[in-house]
Amino acid sequence: MFIVAWEGTPPPDKAQWIETLREVLAGELGSYRIVFRRGAHGWRFELEWRDDGNADAEAVANSPDSVAYNIYVTLVAGGKPLDPDWRPARPGEDARDASSSRAAPPSRPGAGTRTRRGR
Repeated sequence: MFIVAWEGTPPPDKAQWIETLREVLAGELGSYRIVFRRGAHGWRFELEWRDDGNADAEAVANSPDSVAYNIYVTLVAGGKPLDPDWRPARPGEDARDASSSRAAPPSRPGAGTRTRRGR
């Protein structure tokens, strides 16, 4: 399950953005909330992940950091106007190296917790 929100006016092709997110998140466990914010040079997003209790730590292939990076790469490949000066951390990359924005260090959240990624 996922929820998408835009702060301010969403892009005119909002449905395409949501379809892209649906494709990226189709095989992921847990619930996601993606909030897009327009920056000076394009869109940025935060990703919040919540364990829905069905995730087996041994079976989870992608961390929330990996999912955020996959969303970013897929949106950029689809021509969506994301801020070129920003990107979420690549899996295993120190978030401080990813962009000048603040970001939490990569981690695997515990059951029932929320994390924000890609600030």
